[in-house]
Amino acid sequence: MKTSMRKAYAKVTLLLTIALIALLIANNLIYYFISKDKLERQEVDNLKSQAQAINNILEHSREGAAYVERLVGEKLRADALAIRSRLDPDIRGVTNEELDALARELAIDAVTLLIREGDAFVLARSSKREEIGLSTKNWGLWNKAFLELYEKKNVSAIEWGDSLDHYWTGPYSVSDTNAEEFFKYGYYYDGTTNYIINPFVSNASIRQYEQSVGIASIIASITASDPSILEIAGFNPSAFGREKVVAKNSSGQTYTPRYYAPVFFGTNAYARDELDKREIRRAIETKAITSYKADVNGRTILKTFIPVFTDKINELGLVTDNSVRELEQNLNYYVIGIAIDYRDIQDRLNGILLEMGMIILLVTVICMALLLLLNHYFGRSKDQTAIDAQTTYVDEMNLLFNNIREQRHDFVNHINTIHALAQVQKYDELRAYTQEVVGEIHDINQMLNIGNPPLAALIQSKLVQAQRKEIRFTYAFSNMSAFPEGVRSVDFVRMLGNLIDNAFDEVAKVEPERRTVELTGAIEAGRLRFVVRNAGSIDAAVMDRMFEAGVTSKPEGRNSGLGLPITLAIVKRYKGTIKVENDDGVTFTIEIPVAS
Repeated sequence: MKTSMRKAYAKVTLLLTIALIALLIANNLIYYFISKDKLERQEVDNLKSQAQAINNILEHSREGAAYVERLVGEKLRADALAIRSRLDPDIRGVTNEELDALARELAIDAVTLLIREGDAFVLARSSKREEIGLSTKNWGLWNKAFLELYEKKNVSAIEWGDSLDHYWTGPYSVSDTNAEEFFKYGYYYDGTTNYIINPFVSNASIRQYEQSVGIASIIASITASDPSILEIAGFNPSAFGREKVVAKNSSGQTYTPRYYAPVFFGTNAYARDELDKREIRRAIETKAITSYKADVNGRTILKTFIPVFTDKINELGLVTDNSVRELEQNLNYYVIGIAIDYRDIQDRLNGILLEMGMIILLVTVICMALLLLLNHYFGRSKDQTAIDAQTTYVDEMNLLFNNIREQRHDFVNHINTIHALAQVQKYDELRAYTQEVVGEIHDINQMLNIGNPPLAALIQSKLVQAQRKEIRFTYAFSNMSAFPEGVRSVDFVRMLGNLIDNAFDEVAKVEPERRTVELTGAIEAGRLRFVVRNAGSIDAAVMDRMFEAGVTSKPEGRNSGLGLPITLAIVKRYKGTIKVENDDGVTFTIEIPVAS
């Protein structure tokens, strides 16, 4: 009786042990694959966040390039005013040689004069001789802009290019005589001449910007810092996947206008045309980030598409005589595509899942050991003890199942913790970098709140210098959303830049805790007023002669002593005053009379 009871008990124990082990293994396998799927989704979400951060950087770079182009356009207007003051108002009294001299003097590529003939214009005089005789009849939107400028002296009907008083400039455009050259053209007409003045420069300034801090430079930096990013491209949804558009310039040379380029910037070597086309369309239609995974060029890639909506991509303007295309004056969206090597993602997932599997295996071994110990203990008990233990054994098994369920419940927390630690280990560099971009944007947004782009750009650059030199630089402006009419922003950027640079140099001489520079600006009671204050003092010997060329308090060889003389010349040009106070720090106060 006792022997058969022991055998029955052992059989039941063995069956329960096998069932429990099978249940535990099945439970762990289910959670393994659920966790793998969850980790893959989290990795994709992280990549989308990374792509969005890259998009923010690229957008600021694109806006910076557009700002540089606007500055070039403003400079061309100033050149046009100088040209108007030097030339005979009648085209018959102007020679090409005069235009040659003016182009050299103003440091621009060329000057052309346009006269009206019917509903078009002819290039009548030019320092670029091959342009003489060309007609604007087939220039599409450009010719429309010229007509409006000539008749109304302002361009307003065409939402393309940039329009100022008596002036209009289009985007960088292909040359009429060489399809390989691109120029920034400005057009000025105020009715005092019988011709439109057209100064223009090459796109060298934009190329220089691109080489230093432009989109191409940023993409190269991003791909170099993160080898998993294979390439980045800016897609044109209106042209990608469609027949290539070819236009002709006035000399009959063919080219593809930038407006119709399928890829605006970057490269698209890892391409699956149909998938790319589908996801680009989805990204624009849903206004959401989309992605796909595919094998391309011997790699498994994850390609993510981020739609970008902006006010106007003006630099992608169109030059064509096709009336249908002329309706597309502006493009206000594009898509950033980022191709990432999925092998790196899989390697990270495998590492995380290996760690998780080791924990699951350890827990399983512990549970099996506990069951074997229980079986061994009850097997060696006396018959009566075994009989008495049957009731408690069931309770122990229930408790064990509860423990397993608790462990099962905690697996998710374990997995999430492991994943978070893995993220910290693998993405330290990325996270630190992302924190820096958020900080530049926050800083750029603060700069944009000034409301005046030239001032914003100046303050941004000086804040960076101040931080590098351990200087506390503060600023405050009121009523400065735009410079008053007749005041050139470039003059005041030079003027304030000189004063701030001098202030930085002076506070560098004092203790770090006293290195403070303050800038305030306001337009009040018909006067434009700027005040720059800094700690330190000016030597009395320098004070009396500080506005003379060559006089400086800095060590020999560090400065030419031209900053303050230049500032004084600008102030006098605007019939303003500059005052210097040397008590308890140095204060420069500039006041310029302006129209209300």
